[in-house]
Amino acid sequence: MLTLRNISVRLGGKLILSSISFSAVKGINVILGPNGSGKTTLLRAIIGMIKYDGEIRVDGEISYVPAEFFSPSMKVLDVLKAGRKRANYESYIKELNVEKFLERDFSTLSSGERKLILVTKALAEGDNVIMDEPLSNLDVKNKFFVMNILKKFNHKTFLITSHELETLRYADKAIVINKGKLEYDGGVSDLSDDLLSNVYGIKFKKIQVDGKTFFNVTG
Repeated sequence: MLTLRNISVRLGGKLILSSISFSAVKGINVILGPNGSGKTTLLRAIIGMIKYDGEIRVDGEISYVPAEFFSPSMKVLDVLKAGRKRANYESYIKELNVEKFLERDFSTLSSGERKLILVTKALAEGDNVIMDEPLSNLDVKNKFFVMNILKKFNHKTFLITSHELETLRYADKAIVINKGKLEYDGGVSDLSDDLLSNVYGIKFKKIQVDGKTFFNVTG
């Protein structure tokens, strides 16, 4: 369980988040919103990086994949196993097919390869997996690969931010934030194209095919 009640954050005297409340569901929860809406700030509040007002309740371990990260000069295997002792890294290493990287120096990997390693680590360590733009720096093939992996582990709670509306086809819940305020919290099929159009300032059209919901830019 991951529940937020009236989360507000001030940074440098400026109100960044205002009274955000929602409960994540098991599976994939996608947080959408334009740049500067407060998505990353919200994730940092959840993992305890920044101070906040309100209440955050979490059952189970939290793991985190940042959008930007330091690239230490150490073996990939050591990066994976730095931290928690009881995580079953081996099964996730096989699941994400990253065995070939284990003896490499983490700093020599491409940005997309490093992201795959951090996703592997987070999956192994957390019941509640917090991901800030997990698809950034991944090619098209690996974007679909990662989202299908997350969908497979639907006993975990994933809370991910994304600029890519394609993630909604995998989502069990959508959360929309704009200018630090919650605009939507609910099922993907009930999310309206008018709401997204107003939030992003560009026209979207909602399409539903075989039980899946898509949003196309129309102008």
